[in-house]
Amino acid sequence: MRTSRRWLLIVLLGGLGLLAGTRWLASQVQARQLALVLGSVRGRVIALDPGHGGIDPGAIGVNGLTEDAVNLAVSQRLAALLAQAGAVVVLTRAETTDLAGATPGGPSARKRVDLRARVSTVNLSGADVIVSIHANRFGNPAERGAQTFYNPHRFPQNRLLAEMIQRQLQAITGETRRKISEHIDHYVLNHTDMPGVTVELGFLSNPRDAALLGDPAYQQRIAYAIFVGLAHYFAAVDRAETGVPAASAGV
Repeated sequence: MRTSRRWLLIVLLGGLGLLAGTRWLASQVQARQLALVLGSVRGRVIALDPGHGGIDPGAIGVNGLTEDAVNLAVSQRLAALLAQAGAVVVLTRAETTDLAGATPGGPSARKRVDLRARVSTVNLSGADVIVSIHANRFGNPAERGAQTFYNPHRFPQNRLLAEMIQRQLQAITGETRRKISEHIDHYVLNHTDMPGVTVELGFLSNPRDAALLGDPAYQQRIAYAIFVGLAHYFAAVDRAETGVPAASAGV
């Protein structure tokens, strides 16, 4: 009886060891696949447009958080991740101010100058893609979750870029069930010369989203999700250009 139990224990421990080994191997494969994907951003020029700034704070959260501050914080974190991976990053603004400078006139005049300056900055950079970063607000405080928008009429790659980013926003943040949307009329996306999307980071009118967007740890997580989405997009573009199947590319 004791011998049978001893062998049963050995078998059970062996099974647990095999399971742990299988999980470790799977994690190593996933890490290798992710490393290959992340390598696809090296040498890419990526424009990031933190929305609003200056006299235009954008949406105001239920906790007093301003959209322009959130947009800039997440954009700077995303820029750091991209730069570490070897990408060239172009930020339309790196400070709390807008791009209107000493433009005379009221807010509308300044906004027009600001938007044109953003478009000019991005187009002159020769960027491969542009990601415009914003945060949402809605009358119903129950609405929440990050969402990626794209213009279907500008570039055929826009949808793929939106899909890749939204997939990672869902998987990495665990805070959104939203799908991509083409219902957007955004001046920057309409006038820049490369594929692009707008990422709405969440709803500042929702208490949970507003609290998350004010948390530096969550800002880093959502920046990382966009980063991985961009990497998957460029990996897909590389495969399309070389004809390498997805399985061979380790994705």
